[in-house]
Amino acid sequence: MTKKSISSEKILRFRKSERNIHWAIAIPFMVCYASALTLVIFYNPYPSRPFRDVFSWIHRISGICFIILPIIVVLTSRNDLRLFFYNIKQAWAWSLQDIKFLFLMGFAAISKRVTLPDQGKFNAAEKLNFMVLMSTYPLYVLTGIFIWLTDSALLSWLIHFSMAIIATPFLFGHLFMATLNPSSRVALSGMFSGFVDRQFVKHHHASWYKDKFENAGEPDDNKEKPVPDSMEDSSKTRSDKE
Repeated sequence: MTKKSISSEKILRFRKSERNIHWAIAIPFMVCYASALTLVIFYNPYPSRPFRDVFSWIHRISGICFIILPIIVVLTSRNDLRLFFYNIKQAWAWSLQDIKFLFLMGFAAISKRVTLPDQGKFNAAEKLNFMVLMSTYPLYVLTGIFIWLTDSALLSWLIHFSMAIIATPFLFGHLFMATLNPSSRVALSGMFSGFVDRQFVKHHHASWYKDKFENAGEPDDNKEKPVPDSMEDSSKTRSDKE
């Protein structure tokens, strides 16, 4: 596929650093969640069942990864710190359009007659998921460490467990939209290759598309050009040498 065809059909929605930070958080979190669910449902009623320690250590090791891997990604992606802060700002910037989106998204899932308002780089549901993760991440880390290192940590366990319950609808909703929902699962490629279909972006993230790709005359440090990672990395290398 030539550069021209990539530019006409695909849009680079997420740079390599954005994809890395996503997976550095998502994979350890899902392993933590699955191992904790196994411990609570399968082992807590019968602690003497075999391999309990295996799942306990899987939970602990994934918890360590949940702390360390995002830090490594940030430290190795210092050139994209501005982009990280841009994404955070977008997630916490809400408008009436976002409120309307949350109210109508359920109806839009069952009826094509319902039109959702234009969204930015992240839609309102993604923003909400982002905000919950950012708010609970420090508490997961602190309570997890306290549970591990102390013999009496009932309050920490209750907080830790409560946050897992809160995360459950967001986790399964996110997985459903990313893998099963026909209208949104096409965007999953954005978290592997970085590229998503241009028409999908124009439809689901119209405001962001207009700002970043139609308004080409506006200078913007965060503007992303739809080129493959290999080309992006090589151009970055050339600019560094210059």
